[in-house]
Amino acid sequence: MTDFTVNWPTAYPKLDVTAEFRTFDEDFLVSEITNRKLHESGPHLYLQIEKRGANTQWLARQLANHAKLDLKDVGYAGLKDRHAVTRQWFSLPIKNTEPDLTHLFSKEEFTLLAKGYYGVKLKRGALGGNAFRIVLRNVQGDQASINQRLELIRNQGVPNYFGEQRFGHDFENLKQAQHLFETGKRPRNRQKASMYMSAARSYLFNNMLAKRIEENCWDTPINGEVFGFAGSLRGFIQENTSEERTRLREQRIHPSCALWGKGDSLSQTDLLALEQEQAQRFPVLAAGLEKQGMKQERRATRMLLPDLFWHWLDDSTLVLRFNLASGYFATSVLRELGVITQAQRDIENESLE
Repeated sequence: MTDFTVNWPTAYPKLDVTAEFRTFDEDFLVSEITNRKLHESGPHLYLQIEKRGANTQWLARQLANHAKLDLKDVGYAGLKDRHAVTRQWFSLPIKNTEPDLTHLFSKEEFTLLAKGYYGVKLKRGALGGNAFRIVLRNVQGDQASINQRLELIRNQGVPNYFGEQRFGHDFENLKQAQHLFETGKRPRNRQKASMYMSAARSYLFNNMLAKRIEENCWDTPINGEVFGFAGSLRGFIQENTSEERTRLREQRIHPSCALWGKGDSLSQTDLLALEQEQAQRFPVLAAGLEKQGMKQERRATRMLLPDLFWHWLDDSTLVLRFNLASGYFATSVLRELGVITQAQRDIENESLE
């Protein structure tokens, strides 16, 4: 069995800073940003729900039960934390009449914020991004240095790592992916199979990004570069035109690394060699993703936070606000501030994306 690690380098020098996050549910607020204009009628009912103390899949089951639907009919764009306050969109098909959800929303942990109608089911990844409000408590470290680091992050961004939670507690998702690839036996639950393959793909990407950080080229192009856009899985080959250099300087495009899968890579020369080297370190994962039919795609190496704002409630309590594209991780921001740990609340391992 492969020995997995998440000891990847940071982009900026380590700060002598420690802090805790998610001490209380209210310390971690996530609101989905929708890019759809809802209507007054339509075949699918969209509900914006604020929840606490419940994860996305559990609430989806509750909605299915109350609306007398199959669970697969309930749509949502992404997984959100149980131990947080989250504002998330769900969709339900309207078969005859709108379901009566009064009993569900009479519970304190669920609040209906808005509703509307749309023509199709809400699918995974179909959102404009997520807005975060995170409170860091018991902050220990020089406040001026923290402010300077936050200014740097706002101007230059951070490496676009997948969060450690993607890999499961004690790397369980990666271990299951390796088992799937070695035996060819998929779990009956298709969602679990997808989660395992996604973990393997994310792990290879993080190692490629880590190598670029070590070589000081995570936010600058190298020979054979493939540029991408925030939140996009596509890329285009480096052309070295003046227009391209302007777009890079203005941070409208970003360097990228491969999301591994079958098919020829867009990367060439130096970047291709770097990606292949990291994939070859984990041959079971790389070959398994290809055999399972995952298509090779791209992911930007840089995550920008131009709307990052912060304020101090007191000398040891810091509030951060920022927006992220879908599939980007808040923990990738926190790791550039210092040793920021999750408060000990017997919290299960869940998604922070």
